[in-house]
Amino acid sequence: MKRTIVNLLVCALSALVIMSCEKETPVRPQRALDHYIELDFFSRYPGVSLTDFSEYEDSKDGKTVTDIHFVDGNGIQGFSVYKNGMWMITEKNYDVEDFLYAIPRKVARTYIGTGIENEVYHRGSDWYYVHEIARRGIAKKQYEFLCTAPFDDGYDTAENLVYDIIIDEDGTLLTCAHDVFNPSIWWYDITTSMDAVRNKYPGATILGAVNDAGNNVLFVRDEGIVKTVTTKNRGDGFVWTSTSYPLDINTPLPESVMADKERYAEKHPDKPFYALSAVDLPEGHFYGLTFGSELNWTMFYSKAE
Repeated sequence: MKRTIVNLLVCALSALVIMSCEKETPVRPQRALDHYIELDFFSRYPGVSLTDFSEYEDSKDGKTVTDIHFVDGNGIQGFSVYKNGMWMITEKNYDVEDFLYAIPRKVARTYIGTGIENEVYHRGSDWYYVHEIARRGIAKKQYEFLCTAPFDDGYDTAENLVYDIIIDEDGTLLTCAHDVFNPSIWWYDITTSMDAVRNKYPGATILGAVNDAGNNVLFVRDEGIVKTVTTKNRGDGFVWTSTSYPLDINTPLPESVMADKERYAEKHPDKPFYALSAVDLPEGHFYGLTFGSELNWTMFYSKAE
């Protein structure tokens, strides 16, 4: 009887050891990954465990796309995309309940500095996430946060307002919007957008990028100013369509722009002057005049005559 109990305990412990090993060691795919992609991938991410990969044809240009799933040494799940054997983008998916201790300190400080409180993430949801994005053509990573949180600015209130926050690796806040951008991994190849931006701003540094309803929006630092540059697909690739950046609300305005501002304020006394921006369009240089509040606003362009 004693021997039987001991044997049972040994079997149980053995089973636990086997289960533990199976849980901690991802199963490597039996198929062979392209040799050159494998060499590049493991040189970029040494020590990770490759868990799966797949190949398919890009419907836009017929080139071969390879998706690679992996887990890094900290247990963070990752996803890399190669196109015609060239690395394009990597996403790492952080635990939404513990990300502040895992992301870089500069990024965490900027995130906390947004002032968002009582934010809600949902573990396992595709629509609430914390992603780290590394992309070909952009020197540093960006961090993407999608959550909901209560909102009250004295004018408007909301119980569950969407926040889509993008912060670069150095802690620069690129945007804190109430829109939902497309996950960056869906738009793994934004080469033509980056080419358009570099042609427009040859001396600028590209800090990050998002896809907003099909438009590739890039954030650049140009002559010390962080600007938002929008590119749209005109059928044969993405082209530059606009650039904007915020100005101090007390910035002196040209006489014609001031006249437009005063006319609007007179007709809408219930809407305070809320924000000012500089806007470059193919038609010329404009000022963006915004009236209202953070959630309910009207913006119009006034050309700098």
